[in-house]
Amino acid sequence: MIDVQVAPCGEAAIRVTVLHTDAHERWRTAHTIAEWLDANPIPGVFGSVPTYDSLLIEFDAVRVNADTLSPVIRLAANTGTDDAHRPKKFVLPVVYGGHYGPDLRFVAEYLGIADQKVVELHTKEERTVRCLGGPAASCMIDGPPFTKPIPRLPDPRLQVAPNAISVAGAQGVIGPVKAPSGWRLIGLTPVEIMDLRSERLVPYRPGDIVQFESIPESAWQDYAGVYLHELAELC
Repeated sequence: MIDVQVAPCGEAAIRVTVLHTDAHERWRTAHTIAEWLDANPIPGVFGSVPTYDSLLIEFDAVRVNADTLSPVIRLAANTGTDDAHRPKKFVLPVVYGGHYGPDLRFVAEYLGIADQKVVELHTKEERTVRCLGGPAASCMIDGPPFTKPIPRLPDPRLQVAPNAISVAGAQGVIGPVKAPSGWRLIGLTPVEIMDLRSERLVPYRPGDIVQFESIPESAWQDYAGVYLHELAELC
């Protein structure tokens, strides 16, 4: 049995934290609960936002409350759904360094390694999509196997280009839109992450896989007009 902690967040939301020693199990259970709520709508519950080890559930406080939801959440944590998500894999080309990734040199110096070694570590392994963050469903992924967490910028940039590839702490992120950011920008992908013509604006969901691939600046135009959903492969 997997236990959870339910804590009120004001009068119309609760924060559910998964209590388990394994980080992957905490992540899996948080998203299992969210999927169960989607598959079994509860009157008065508006929706949930799952993250790495917890989720926020918002509701109509006139119809339900934390006490009535708690046993349901515990049931969901240990039941799951029949909606078995078959992961997709995206191989994403990236131009690293220079004006595409102005923080690559900082990351290399902070870790005491060469710029190219940072790129090698970033492209070495597949990354799991853990959750969708802000703004605009940014792709939150596992970070590279760096030897220590990467500090954020002391003063966030007011604008970072869309399709940015960044790192901070022990995490990575792909930013689909132009937005402020305090993450360390190490590269850009020429592939368009967001497709405003599509019903699903971004093609990834938690559990999908991203593999980064280093390309030279001269190859940028080879991907002009390519959208990320066009690169999807079923695992």
